[in-house]
Amino acid sequence: MVKTALVTGATTGIGFETASALAAEGYHVLLHGRNEEKALAAAATIGGGKVTPVFADLSDQAAIRSLAVRVKAEVESLDVLVNNAGVWNSQREMTRDGVEHTFAVNHLAYYLLTGLLLDRLRPDGRIICVSSDSHRQVKGIDFSDVSLERHYHGLRSYAQSKLANVLYCYEYDRRKSDGTTICAVQPGLVQTDIGLKGNTWLHRLAWRVRRRMSGNKTPAEGADTSVFLATVADQPPSGLYWDERVPKKSFSSSYDAEEARKLWTLSEQLTGFTYDFRV
Repeated sequence: MVKTALVTGATTGIGFETASALAAEGYHVLLHGRNEEKALAAAATIGGGKVTPVFADLSDQAAIRSLAVRVKAEVESLDVLVNNAGVWNSQREMTRDGVEHTFAVNHLAYYLLTGLLLDRLRPDGRIICVSSDSHRQVKGIDFSDVSLERHYHGLRSYAQSKLANVLYCYEYDRRKSDGTTICAVQPGLVQTDIGLKGNTWLHRLAWRVRRRMSGNKTPAEGADTSVFLATVADQPPSGLYWDERVPKKSFSSSYDAEEARKLWTLSEQLTGFTYDFRV
């Protein structure tokens, strides 16, 4: 039986390499892009396995719901969901749903898309959420101003969203009632274009300099742990933070169960969606 995987943000960088590696392993890969043109172009360059392009603007909750419908039409079950899509914004932007853009794409899209696809995920399915050690740069979620209206900074916004990824994974693991595995992944410092899209000239310059620094990983190297967790024969332990194929400690605030519950409740409120975990 052919295994299936959905990889979000898979037209370039880590996501593209993840999708390519899974296709090479024989998976039917649903390759997500922000728009149809990019998804079609990326899918056409991947050899081996079946690759189906799907698209949605993950800052738009209606589009996420439409994406879930499309995925369900394509596959009867889903073995792997890789929540990889992410953004980094120099300037504060709000989505049509009234949410700060980085938080919407980097966290709420993970929460909503995963929840919408629960009835397609196999009971032993694997959910992989690409986070970052950047989550260590904030002490916690600013629940009094989650959209950072008062004190916005691109680094702070990104770090908060990556902390949300880890908190979400840990809380999902506490709430689940089946054998699904959920993992948060630190890909490392990777040579991607995330800091070049829609940012100020100064931040674009800083990102270009950063990409040239020694020790930075290629996108394929950054994808390695996600691919490992998706394909390793033995089910990985759930509810952990992974780096270089092994679990490691995340920042202390990510283990605050009350903070995670508050984030879960906030995510329910901002998306209007409540999980229906299997009994």
